[in-house]
Amino acid sequence: MGDNKRFTENGNETITDLEMKLIWKKTDSFQDTKKWQNWFKCQDYTEITNIQRFAGSEEWRYPNEDEAWSLFDLSNKNTDKYGDEIYLHSIFGPGSGGTTWTSEVKDSSALIIQYEDGVKVWPSKYANMNMCVRLVRNLI
Repeated sequence: MGDNKRFTENGNETITDLEMKLIWKKTDSFQDTKKWQNWFKCQDYTEITNIQRFAGSEEWRYPNEDEAWSLFDLSNKNTDKYGDEIYLHSIFGPGSGGTTWTSEVKDSSALIIQYEDGVKVWPSKYANMNMCVRLVRNLI
């Protein structure tokens, strides 16, 4: 599917991803809180987003590895909070944390996707340096 047809801005701070059949929150937890957050704090952020019924939904969650990885695309350029180049579609807007926690966990670690270089890392869930989450829900 051509990239210009993959994403649609919904006008309610969400983005429809037709390729992955998902709705993404346009902003990540860093953009919303102005804080780096470990995996557990991002769980709290997710719960609050659902309690507030953001964009009319209580189904917001961490992306899985495939969902989060699908946003990394060398043909798409954006900038993170530092103004550094990241490979995330510009429909999401500049200033993001440039990473996302995922739902993939191993013991006390969880998978992070880095949009500046496409690296997948497994830091401690307690780590919070340059970490945030971009929430997603299934397209209904």
